[in-house]
Amino acid sequence: MLPNHQAKICKGIVLERLENLPPGGKMGDLPPHLQHKSFIRTGDKKTGGPNMRLIRLEDNKPALTVTAHIFNKFVHPTENRYITPREAACLQDFPVDYEFQGTLGEVHKQIGNAVPVQLATAIAKEVSNYFKKLGENGTKTIASFFTGAGGLDLGFEAANDVLIQFQTKFSNDIELFSEKTITKNRPEWNFVRQDIRTISAKQILDTIGNKPDIIIGGPPCQPFSVAGKQKATDDPLGILYRDYIKIIAELRPKIVVMENVYGLAQVKKANMLNEIYKSFNQIGYDVKHAELFACDYGTPQKRRRLFFIATENNLDQFSFPEPTHSETENLLGLPPYQGAGEILKSLPSPTYRE
Repeated sequence: MLPNHQAKICKGIVLERLENLPPGGKMGDLPPHLQHKSFIRTGDKKTGGPNMRLIRLEDNKPALTVTAHIFNKFVHPTENRYITPREAACLQDFPVDYEFQGTLGEVHKQIGNAVPVQLATAIAKEVSNYFKKLGENGTKTIASFFTGAGGLDLGFEAANDVLIQFQTKFSNDIELFSEKTITKNRPEWNFVRQDIRTISAKQILDTIGNKPDIIIGGPPCQPFSVAGKQKATDDPLGILYRDYIKIIAELRPKIVVMENVYGLAQVKKANMLNEIYKSFNQIGYDVKHAELFACDYGTPQKRRRLFFIATENNLDQFSFPEPTHSETENLLGLPPYQGAGEILKSLPSPTYRE
């Protein structure tokens, strides 16, 4: 039995909605008597809710962004039920045997907040190319912060080749469920559950044995997301990137990867892009960024992420990855986007819970 592969039994009007939902269909495609009251409301009180979340996945199209609300958002392509956490994890490219720990809500959060593994792999391959251009090879050690479920680290792990091998030697998050998940699946990552604001460079050096070649991480993105109403630096979580940069300043890695939601670039009130560039420049690092679309790299999901790459020297030797997939087959010979339903077909039937 696959871990995290349990579906909730749907009954009553919920089941009736799902039975009437066509492929790609949303709440507005249902007969009026089945539409949720928040959808049919009009005026100032019409605020979205289930009308934005309900959608049946399609075989040949990528899913919308996976979030922590998978329990009442994505409907299975052919079955009248919501997808399981395991199926959501497949939409995030996690290995089928990767076991998420914690309560159901904590599992949803870990999966929904993760960086899609194939997107992370695309970045990691370019980091590998960066080292090769500089004439370097061998093992490159990683210190990982805001590790979460480990999607970014798994991407680097998948990018290993005969010349460059990435190894996460230190990982960190403040959440207990993250500690349990990483310790269960990748104990060699040496997970430390601690507030990043209290971590010292010596603590990291003692764990790794020397300074890391690479620092990776995604400071909490909720303050910058559309769902988080882009509170940005009004939220204390929104300034944790400064603590991340403080660690970088102390450890001086050869290259830094920082990812976040694409909404960060749209926060004009806080001028976040300029703030981040300035913070890196003040510690002697050059930086550049790009917004990447996960389905361009084989992930069966339309998820946008913002990636920052920073180095002390030779930033011009790093290039962001070119797409490996396209919306339709094109003259370059790229295969079409991976369909969500096609990915889920390989999974066995789930068990059920009330």
